[in-house]
Amino acid sequence: MRKLVIAVLVMLGIAGCSNSPRMGQSVAYLKAEQVYNPNATKENMGLVPEGSGERAQTAIEGYNKGASKNIAIGSGFSN
Repeated sequence: MRKLVIAVLVMLGIAGCSNSPRMGQSVAYLKAEQVYNPNATKENMGLVPEGSGERAQTAIEGYNKGASKNIAIGSGFSN
């Protein structure tokens, strides 16, 4: 009887250490979803609009003007 109990415990121990064949599939799926089109930069080279950058310059100036203000950030909790 003792040998049977030891054999069962050894079998359970070995079965508990085995890897699941599906291990890592969720990470591989998420990685594939995040890299939807790895050639997107090469395929869209001709789609970059031409211009002198005037719109970008006004956006940068507006951003810099707003950045110099003192902005009070609360704790997020209402009293």
